[in-house]
Amino acid sequence: MRRGTVQEEKEFVERAFQTLAARGWFEKTGLVPTGVTDGQIAAFEERYQLKLPSLYRAFLQSYQMDYSFHDSLWGANDELNLCPISLNTMVGGIMDGQMEEFRSRARGCFPDSYRAAPEQYGKYLPVGNWDSDWLLWDLSKPLEQVREGDVRTWTLVSFPHDEEWDEACWAEGGFPCAPDFRTLLEWYFCGSLIPEFEETYQIKLIHERLTDYDFLWHWFEDLERWKEG
Repeated sequence: MRRGTVQEEKEFVERAFQTLAARGWFEKTGLVPTGVTDGQIAAFEERYQLKLPSLYRAFLQSYQMDYSFHDSLWGANDELNLCPISLNTMVGGIMDGQMEEFRSRARGCFPDSYRAAPEQYGKYLPVGNWDSDWLLWDLSKPLEQVREGDVRTWTLVSFPHDEEWDEACWAEGGFPCAPDFRTLLEWYFCGSLIPEFEETYQIKLIHERLTDYDFLWHWFEDLERWKEG
């Protein structure tokens, strides 16, 4: 996949947020800038000895998002399932806490836990939640080599929150979630997979439904209930 210039990435993130807002989100608050500075990002990179991709820097310096499972953003993924995500847009606080928790888990929380080496866990950047699991950016995978048809090249993966990460888990490198962060924003912010979802199931995915837990948790149990008349 082609990487854009820094300016192109900033413009893409701006469009993604504006599209999400136009679809019905942020009605109560509007788009509130994060206020994240270059200095804060540099300090984070120094603290954890990694380099944030320019697209993610642009995302962090864009607009705030509520970060909790109950305020998750629901959308259609590549399997045409509805899955919630939550993304962190603030350096420090939650983002640092996530990194500390992830690396602590990786090093082994209990005496009999598998203890991953720094070269195993150091390449992962926690960016939020995929459903109830960790959503991680594998920084070791070059974006130029990402192929949508080859999940082995995908840069966004998930690790389970409620399971031990044994040697096999680290060898597998997590469950592939999305080819890259740009694609994730296209899916969830821009709704790029909604037309295919609606054609497949004959169900409209509007803002009211994507924030209605009765629909989100039960739509697949009775498709006829949700089809347009």
